[in-house]
Amino acid sequence: MTETVPDASSASRAVLGRGSLYTLASAAPVLAAVLVTPFVTRLLGADEYGVVALALVIVQVGAMAAGLGMVAAITRHGILERSGVDGARALVLQGSALAATVLAVATATSPWWIGPVMGVPWRPALALALVAAAGFAAVLNAQSFLRVLDRPLPFVALAAVATLGGPVVGLLLLQSAGADADEYAIGLLAGYAAAGVAGLVLALRGGRPRAGRGDLRRALRLGLPTVPHQVALFMAHGALVLVAARLLGPADGGRLQLALLVGSAPAMITAALNNAWAPVIYRTAPEHRAAALERTARDVAAVTALLAGGVALLAPYLMRILAPASYAPDELAAAVGVTAVGSVLSVAYLANVHLVFAAGRSTGLALVTPLSLVVGLAAALLAARSGELAAVAVGFPVTYLALAVGTALLRRRVAHTPWRQRAMALPLFAGSGACAVGAALPTSGTGAPARVALAAVLAIGLVAMAVRVARR
Repeated sequence: MTETVPDASSASRAVLGRGSLYTLASAAPVLAAVLVTPFVTRLLGADEYGVVALALVIVQVGAMAAGLGMVAAITRHGILERSGVDGARALVLQGSALAATVLAVATATSPWWIGPVMGVPWRPALALALVAAAGFAAVLNAQSFLRVLDRPLPFVALAAVATLGGPVVGLLLLQSAGADADEYAIGLLAGYAAAGVAGLVLALRGGRPRAGRGDLRRALRLGLPTVPHQVALFMAHGALVLVAARLLGPADGGRLQLALLVGSAPAMITAALNNAWAPVIYRTAPEHRAAALERTARDVAAVTALLAGGVALLAPYLMRILAPASYAPDELAAAVGVTAVGSVLSVAYLANVHLVFAAGRSTGLALVTPLSLVVGLAAALLAARSGELAAVAVGFPVTYLALAVGTALLRRRVAHTPWRQRAMALPLFAGSGACAVGAALPTSGTGAPARVALAAVLAIGLVAMAVRVARR
């Protein structure tokens, strides 16, 4: 049964208040994993790190593709469908079993297809990444279920084991067994496998899975169209790594992966906040959804804009921490700033897609998101002629701009909840402008103190934003 949110202010507090727990739950392990990356980049050469970057793409895309869209279906099912929590519990097990089966076949056949598809020779690291993807699929399904129960602490535990445990084990293996991508991939597999098992255990605690008649069929009907949506959404990041690797070389692919990692960090935090945002919109009575979405979209956009602008301005310092001098980190600052613009635009996509999922009519996403990716890749391929990584990174914001427009059009077609998108216009424009400044400012001379000063202003704005929301 749908819970009514009393007013728009309550919705915003729920997203930015309770949602901050999910933000920390999702973002903290990822940011902790980033702390491992400087050691990995120093133990591995640029070419071997390029293989690691491809393995990470395989883990993410493999989990999404083999997951059959159950991540999108499980949370909605537990809140809005008749069999409720126990039905969602059953979907976690069914979805994880299906994902493991698909990825077992993919791993067994990987020597025949990895080379033609990835454009690089088969390596054990790439096959191990496929196995790790099965564990990650189980983690994502379990986290989707934990959103139904509103249990952020187990949520953060799973995220920590998956995203931090694997890199730490991989780092230890690099130090003890040898410095190559294959050893690091063994560590990634250990982390994702352990987290996957833990996720299934958490899904079984506190109740029994009881699948209602037709539950799996309805979940797949909703979820399958989101597979190309989810994969294309991730490939807004991963495909650019592949473009850089194929056109500019594996070393530049690895360098761009680091820039995209930093520049898309605000989008990761916003996606983490979405673990509270989506359920709030689902639980809000239909007659109140437009007002709730307007307030929450404006506030989420403001937070994302401040974070993205700060990341873009501090990009030279962040990249110097993340990578050694051999990676030419200062040259990556512009790519970080360009990517950060896409992080700002991601809010416009999320706001509209909530209403699409609430309506239970996700089929259009199977077309909208891949087309948006094609537009972004076309921009990246054209820009890659310049040989500059920052130009290739343009594909990221272009993809999210196309996605924002496409999901807005789809929402108008399938959901009967009109809302004023101009409510988030100011933070989106201001945030994009701050990111552009971060991309353009010099990394040395007078540009350096200007970057720090502007970033401090944005930090003050973020604190003021938090205080304002807390006092509502």
